[in-house]
Amino acid sequence: MALSEKRLSGLVEIQNTDMSLNRSLLKDRVANTLRDYISSGRIPEGTKLTEREVATLLGISRIPARDALMVLENEGLVISKSNGRYVIELTEKDVREIHALRWTLEKLAVELAAQNVTDKTKSMLLDALRSLEAVGAGGDVNGWTREDMALHRAIWRLADNAHLLKVLDSVLGAVFVLAERNKIYGERNVEDDIAEHRELVHLIVAGDAARAGEVIEAHLKKSLEMTLKTFRLSDVTDVSR
Repeated sequence: MALSEKRLSGLVEIQNTDMSLNRSLLKDRVANTLRDYISSGRIPEGTKLTEREVATLLGISRIPARDALMVLENEGLVISKSNGRYVIELTEKDVREIHALRWTLEKLAVELAAQNVTDKTKSMLLDALRSLEAVGAGGDVNGWTREDMALHRAIWRLADNAHLLKVLDSVLGAVFVLAERNKIYGERNVEDDIAEHRELVHLIVAGDAARAGEVIEAHLKKSLEMTLKTFRLSDVTDVSR
């Protein structure tokens, strides 16, 4: 192992934190915990993750640790190399490519969701919107990204296209990390964000596929601009071109 390689067991700042979990928790709970640590930077990009170290860190057996790592790998948050699994390291090129994919596929998902809207899907979307509004109104900074992603993924599911959902889910982890980066470094106006999401949901509920597609395009363009600024602010790379 190279001396410069980051390892989970070497992260002193979180080794002294009580992060033990009930052993009966399912893989999704473990995955959520790891996702939170990664997106907040407590587990840095490029860190090697082993089942044994994850199990030790969280006080669980290796089986849920393994299952959780597989979940994160399916989301694109963790990648496999010849010598193990690692947290992704995002570059400006990654950011541009992810947003290009989202512009194309998430616009399609939004349009399909609007075309497929039913009374049941209306209720589901409005519930997801209310959850986002609640964390925004309550100042729950930690909960914002989780509810934001939950709302977007609810729209993806309502598109009723399993292949489309699979592709979008494959970048969910990276999108989550970028959203957290924007929260930390960006100049976010929660009221504006809520208003944008409210407009999008109401257009889908109204069945206005064309306008909903335009709104998600504008939302993602704004997200890309903000994310590129965060790379400059965090001194990760030069995005001045």
